Amino acid sequence: MYQQTMFGLMDDDENILNDEDVLENVKKLYQLFLAGAIKGPEKHEVNPGLSRGSRENYLYFTLPCCINFQRNSPALWQSALDTYQDPSTNYVFFPEKLIGKEEEEVQRDLVRHKLALQPNKHSRIWINICRTLASYYKSDPKEVLRESDFDTPLIIQTLQRDKKHLFPYLGGIKLSHYWLFILSIFTDVELKNIQEISIIPDVHVIRSTVKLGLAKEGVQPLEVEQIWRKVSKEVGISSADMHSALWRWSRNNFHPEL
Repeated sequence: MYQQTMFGLMDDDENILNDEDVLENVKKLYQLFLAGAIKGPEKHEVNPGLSRGSRENYLYFTLPCCINFQRNSPALWQSALDTYQDPSTNYVFFPEKLIGKEEEEVQRDLVRHKLALQPNKHSRIWINICRTLASYYKSDPKEVLRESDFDTPLIIQTLQRDKKHLFPYLGGIKLSHYWLFILSIFTDVELKNIQEISIIPDVHVIRSTVKLGLAKEGVQPLEVEQIWRKVSKEVGISSADMHSALWRWSRNNFHPEL
């Protein structure tokens, strides 16, 4: 038999935490994360250490996001760094330089360090977004944000306005939120209504959500996103801020215990 709680369906017959205890554990987990007590793997978005507010930094943390789907994310970012640090392939991160190249050359250089694992699809997405940035946004992702007054819901609307042609894949629900999440961590952007960035329900976030008692095994990604929208309001911690704690906790096999 199941009962409806503020977080979804829970089994009466199982010994689960009550809602107040769950919320306290969410807060405790976040504080442990802030204190550096969760000794999981280091952040996997390796990068060249550019100035947080520079155009180059915004480009570095924008373009790889558009092809970060159905693949190993740490490996993607390592490939991005290798591509950026290679003088012969560095140009792919600069729309104004890339658009002057033949597509075959760009594809070859995106593949060289395995940044593009699907040569045709990934390269086409990367090239199209570079063309969008060069044609409409001065080759600067900050202009996309500025156009929407740095307001999270408006930015997402802009990306989705003509996502097929202007922002392929980056304009999708998952990657648009992921992009803003990444920018909020690695750049100097100050987003309005940042609480509207949804959590990215990857396998580790889902595992931690179940471990906390917020959902049962088999919960779907969309349900996890909805759960964290509710929980974030209850505990006063944005989904974007919780993501790293949940991801790291799962990768660390749920140590320390709560």
